[in-house]
Amino acid sequence: MRDQLRLLETLQQHDARLQELDNMVKGLPLKLAAAQAAITELERILDNERVELADTESFSRNQSVEQKDAEAHLSRAKAKLTQVRNLKESTAAQRELDSTKKQIDTREEEVARLQQAMADHRVKIAEQEAKLQADREDLARQEADVERRIAEIQGQIDEARAAREETAKRLKPDSLRKYSTILLRRRGLAVVAVRDGTCRGCNMNIPPQLYNILQRGTTLELCPNCHRIIYWAKLLDNPDGSPSP
Repeated sequence: MRDQLRLLETLQQHDARLQELDNMVKGLPLKLAAAQAAITELERILDNERVELADTESFSRNQSVEQKDAEAHLSRAKAKLTQVRNLKESTAAQRELDSTKKQIDTREEEVARLQQAMADHRVKIAEQEAKLQADREDLARQEADVERRIAEIQGQIDEARAAREETAKRLKPDSLRKYSTILLRRRGLAVVAVRDGTCRGCNMNIPPQLYNILQRGTTLELCPNCHRIIYWAKLLDNPDGSPSP
């Protein structure tokens, strides 16, 4: 039974290793998800910046058209001022001329402001496009690294699975069946040691009579509390299988 217990411990180590490797394979793509989410967010921001730039350019063109119309109106106002026949007409023409100049000045300021805003937008977009390209290239490198790492881990999984199968073949069918049932139900340790009369799986004391049975090491026993396979810890302490004194 000592040999069976050692095989069960070895099988459990293989299963723990397989679980660890499987978690590593599942965890690696999660690192890429964060980088991809950042790229998606940057793409969204960049699209909004482009739309805003297009709107500003359209508005700027309208302002330029209105400025040209105001300049044409100013030319007509100046011409009208030269044709006035009395003070009343002169005052009205001068008022129109002043109003048109003010509109032109306002349009020029607005166009200049828009031109600066568009220039700033283009610089910002160029910077974001450069960052987006760099992030995409970095993500591509990360994806390649993850693919290589997954391939490496898969090789380790294949080796660990082969070692597990070899160990499982050496177990008695009843021992393997008990272990597999407990492992499926507990989803953790299925085999634990008992030290000083305490199960290391649930930290509960086991009955003295059962503890005596474990010390003989002739049968496969279960903890009455957590229902894991248990064994006397000192039973497997020495490599030759003899209990420690």
